Amino acid sequence: MLMVRSAAPDDLHDLTGWESEPDTSRWLGETGPAWHARVLADPDQEHVIAVDGETLVGFAVLAGLRRSEGIELRRMVVAPTHRGAGQGRALLQTVLDRAYQHHGAQTVWLDVKRHNRRARSLYETSGFVVRETLRNAIVEPDGTASDLVIMVHQPH
Repeated sequence: MLMVRSAAPDDLHDLTGWESEPDTSRWLGETGPAWHARVLADPDQEHVIAVDGETLVGFAVLAGLRRSEGIELRRMVVAPTHRGAGQGRALLQTVLDRAYQHHGAQTVWLDVKRHNRRARSLYETSGFVVRETLRNAIVEPDGTASDLVIMVHQPH
């Protein structure tokens, strides 16, 4: 059964390793130990680790915990060896439940690159709806621009 716990500095080696995988890094902005350390130190963000028994299977970061307009799902990554087995869907549902029940969120929002079809499909089938698309919002490492899709989830 998938459970979440607070992330700790000792977890960062695994998390940054997952982020550096080519199929993951291309979807993320800033990564690395310094990024995670800032998240861990920020009281307005929560960094959680998904575990199945003793095995780390993913992580998520919620941001804007002190704001009234909604909590942001800033990042969610499933370990490459655990993809394709429903762990991402389970992690997303667990994190949504945490945002609503523990943090009192009215909505949860996120941004996702428009061409990240796998993530967008997960979000759409989990009840997120597109609020807007920001054209050419990010410059990719190769110099091209990508659109960001802003998606919002509300409890049922």
